Amino acid sequence: MAMTVLICFDIFARRLLGFSSESTTEINGYLLAIGMSWGLAGTLFERGHVRIDVLLQRLPLKLRALLHLLSLLALAITVGFFIWGSVSLTLDSLAFGATDLSALRTPLVIPQGLWAAGFVLFGLAVVGVCARSLSLLLSGQAALMDAELTARNDQDEATETLQALGKAPLKS
Repeated sequence: MAMTVLICFDIFARRLLGFSSESTTEINGYLLAIGMSWGLAGTLFERGHVRIDVLLQRLPLKLRALLHLLSLLALAITVGFFIWGSVSLTLDSLAFGATDLSALRTPLVIPQGLWAAGFVLFGLAVVGVCARSLSLLLSGQAALMDAELTARNDQDEATETLQALGKAPLKS
């Protein structure tokens, strides 16, 4: 909401008063990056990340479970690189006292630190999902593991929509 007000002020000031804050693009960029990194963990828990699983759905349960674990391992490795890169960048900005070149002169350690924290949170979420999945698999609950890791389908989304409208029973 605050960004909307700032953007409207910037447009008004540019058109009618002849000046611009020149900071809306900078702040919007920071908020976009921070919002993206912080949203990754929630998207993982909601099974909202894009997966191409046409073949996976047709495989036997044990093989699906193994492939789920392999995909989580690949995700953990990828997130590890994201964490390493974003934390390294943040520490470099802190060490050099780097600021943005805009009028705000934002200390880059602030938006980069929040961005990196989102990746760390995502990494913790991936580790948690891996641990739960492995626990389910080792306790003989491969079907539950598969259900928790399979990508959402149209029926899942329709059920959630009906629940939001109060027209379907809540899942237990």
